[in-house]
Amino acid sequence: MIVLLGFRRIRWWRWQGAAALCAAAMAAACGVTATNGGLGPGTPAPARSRVPKAGSPGPSLVFGYRLNSVAAVSAGSAWAVGLSHLGAVHVLGWDGRAWRQVPAPGGGDFYGVAALSAADGWAVGYGPGGSQPLIEHWNGRAWTQVATPGTVGPAILRAVAAISPVDAWAVGGTTTPAGHAVILRWNGTAWTRVSSTTTPPGNSSELNGVAAVSATSAWAVGDTTTTTQRIPLIEHWNGTAWRQVPSPALRFGGVLTGVAATSATNAWAVGVRTGARGTGGLIEHWNGTTWTLVPSPGLARGGLAGVSALSGTSAWAVGGTVDRSRGPVTVIERWNGTSWALVPSPAVGYLASVTATSARNAWAVGVSAFAPSATGVIEHWNGASWTCYTSTGTAGPCPGA
Repeated sequence: MIVLLGFRRIRWWRWQGAAALCAAAMAAACGVTATNGGLGPGTPAPARSRVPKAGSPGPSLVFGYRLNSVAAVSAGSAWAVGLSHLGAVHVLGWDGRAWRQVPAPGGGDFYGVAALSAADGWAVGYGPGGSQPLIEHWNGRAWTQVATPGTVGPAILRAVAAISPVDAWAVGGTTTPAGHAVILRWNGTAWTRVSSTTTPPGNSSELNGVAAVSATSAWAVGDTTTTTQRIPLIEHWNGTAWRQVPSPALRFGGVLTGVAATSATNAWAVGVRTGARGTGGLIEHWNGTTWTLVPSPGLARGGLAGVSALSGTSAWAVGGTVDRSRGPVTVIERWNGTSWALVPSPAVGYLASVTATSARNAWAVGVSAFAPSATGVIEHWNGASWTCYTSTGTAGPCPGA
């Protein structure tokens, strides 16, 4: 199991429980320590794990230690992935009525999930031991492990985006001391490594989020670490190569953890910015020409981890902050085409990821409380308010509330 540490250069949440609340989508900002070992490139996939038939008892549903990513296809189909209390990958499937635990092979941790349809999905992270990248595919019946390129080496994959059954992206970073960004592409047959923007000598880099609009337009975000601070990193795929695109200058640096795009002229990136008195939410917008800073409300401390966009006038961003009297507080913000505004979030803890399919259907996932009693959190937007789901898989009181 990985150990989440405090932010080495950015003072993340000046509170005794902060380290436990750094969700996986923020692992780059919080720092990750992992042991070596695990599945090597080309290791044969374990036997397929079958999904229980509808109506069968199946495994009892638990939300796991934490949920790191969520993806939805429709009001009746969604996935949430993360880490179980046993230190293995954890997968939940939504069938329109309830969330249910779905078997997935192997140990390790899932950081990202993407879905094209109810019969085509991807999950990425790292395998047992914490150093080897892990990719699994859903074919409508079962999750199976897919080989990663042998050229990657020790690495963690943090996000995945799919355009079609023959075109998908996965991003992350190597786990070597001088880590470098990793970008993989699926061509319908195999995953291959694609060159990332060259990291300046003496720096390290990592990518935490990816979003694709078409075969000739995709975004990846993360950070580059210099000798003095972390600087947001943005790369763009133009159909031929990945090229770095300037991110707005930040005096004290910052990290981008998530990205979403709806067109060539509308994309959002979110994360954590460092200030003289602590951290805060970071939001950037792409208008087709440049990335600009956009104010994030109500986040004097804390940060944002995930973002999802439906159109130029509708987007969601999630993360967390700390209230001196209440402790960890989940944060949800909504874009209405003019500005971002806070929307009441019922859960305690920290939200790591958000997805939306319509104005009346969105999901957010994260972690509820402190280790070792932490548990995954699932919230749903019905067009009027956000409500929690319990370990029964249905709507109910928020974990830890």
